Amino acid sequence: MNDRTGSRIGRRALLSAALALPAAASAAVTAGASPDKPSRPSLTPPSGLPPDQPPRNGPALSIRDRGAIGDGRSHPLSERYKTLEAARRVYPHARSLDQECDWAALQGVVLDLSRSGQGGTVLVPPGQYRLDGEIVLPNLDRYDDAFNEVEIVGAGMRASLLSWPEDLGPGRFAIRAGSRQAARNDNKGYQRSRIAHLSLRGPKPGNRPGDAPPGMGGVALTSRFLLERVGVYGFRAGVDVWRDHSSLISCQLTKNHIGAYWSAGTDSFGDHLFLDTDLAGNTLASIAVAPENGIDHASFISCHFGFSPYAILAEDGAPKRTFLSNNKFLDCAFEACGNGWIQGPMAEMYGNVLIGCSGSLLPDYRLAGRPVTGLIVVRSLERNRFTGGSASFGDGTNDRAADIETAAVVASSAVGNRFEDAERLIRLGRDGFAPALSISGTCRANRFEAVDCAGEFRRVGSGGVDAGNLVQRDYDRVRRLEQDRPADGVALTSAPAGGVVPVATSGTAPVGKTRPAIRMGSLLRPAGGVPQRVDSSAGPAAAVGVAVADAPAGSDSVTMDLRLGVR
Repeated sequence: MNDRTGSRIGRRALLSAALALPAAASAAVTAGASPDKPSRPSLTPPSGLPPDQPPRNGPALSIRDRGAIGDGRSHPLSERYKTLEAARRVYPHARSLDQECDWAALQGVVLDLSRSGQGGTVLVPPGQYRLDGEIVLPNLDRYDDAFNEVEIVGAGMRASLLSWPEDLGPGRFAIRAGSRQAARNDNKGYQRSRIAHLSLRGPKPGNRPGDAPPGMGGVALTSRFLLERVGVYGFRAGVDVWRDHSSLISCQLTKNHIGAYWSAGTDSFGDHLFLDTDLAGNTLASIAVAPENGIDHASFISCHFGFSPYAILAEDGAPKRTFLSNNKFLDCAFEACGNGWIQGPMAEMYGNVLIGCSGSLLPDYRLAGRPVTGLIVVRSLERNRFTGGSASFGDGTNDRAADIETAAVVASSAVGNRFEDAERLIRLGRDGFAPALSISGTCRANRFEAVDCAGEFRRVGSGGVDAGNLVQRDYDRVRRLEQDRPADGVALTSAPAGGVVPVATSGTAPVGKTRPAIRMGSLLRPAGGVPQRVDSSAGPAAAVGVAVADAPAGSDSVTMDLRLGVR
């Protein structure tokens, strides 16, 4: 038995021999290489690949290995080096002995990896790192598999903290894409990088509306950035968005002046993804957009806006692009906003879809001296769709709806919008809190669906209308039904001339009646002398509906199933 055991080759020995073959072959190739051919940088780990085929994934280097301390206290380079020349032998990017060791180490690893020809991952171990300068991610040099893509990855959003106690000033950032200072048409704007599992804390975290913001920003993006489980707090803007195709997944952009800012200075924009990202609790807005920029073809999924004056704000100024166009908001909350949800009195909102979204108002986050004009206030509202949320225009209580000064939705023009869960929106006006829409100019083809009926929001003509009136068309408006005119529908709320009312054109709706009793199932016609009301008497007028319930004598209205075919 011992002889047989001694002659057997063990599994571990066999595996070791097999694994040694590629290493031996690689050593032979290296030994036989031309002596004047430069070797690969030492940052490149052994891979078994030919020298002209770098690995797809670069190395990972810890900032602790480059001298970072991470105890939350200040450690200037002067603690380690007597002269700037000595410091620059280790950190060539250093400009002063007053600069922090943590900053020098982090920027140093970024530069080392970006110059290796293959990029890599900067590891940020648990700790609180004090920084006093921008971390700049260099541009990509090539568009092939040899990206000098550099990622910054921590040990967790609560474990790895990068802190900037001192404000670097306007126009500067905690982490900046290098191409942010390139010309607008510079093809190096395509950058692609990833930051994950850490937090950035700026010089002034807070969430009191009206507080003066710091000067510096948080993360300045360009194309194809990925932020994953990143917390950004205490900056003028948590994330400053340029160009296109960046993604934020499970991030927290809170206690800044603005959570995410679409700033001026970029020619390309759009196609961003915000997934499960918290943008609530900023001192001005969850999202703000400069007049020169716009949010286009972006997707916001399960995001949290609010606990701030505005959820989405268009900054003042003549817009050069559409404020919000062709975006998708899915299962998002516009919660506890002080002054409104979407605000842009000079801006356009075109082709957006809001599915399953809800929201509310809360005075605690209101900016003093600024009105609560409406929940959505824009210049032009066209081809937007609001659907899939029973609380799409309120939190279910209407307890703050009385704060709305003009209407839930305010615009100069509104064309082709769809409100597919309009029950609560209509109830705001029906209960006397605020009209659903206030449109000063063109208002057409704005359809709604409520629980019991469907129809269209229409401008009111001369004389105004009352809730329950039968109405007729008056060019692009409606007015009280006149004798021998076809009925267009039933006004669900009251409004003076120039106002906007929801007009039910199908389904069931309460309609004003004359004094006699009406039995369920009775055919209803415009009443003689008061054609805006109905009764069940026989007459020459065409029937407009059928009573779906009894209405006693002396009552003001009856619920009617609308039958409005022209006869």
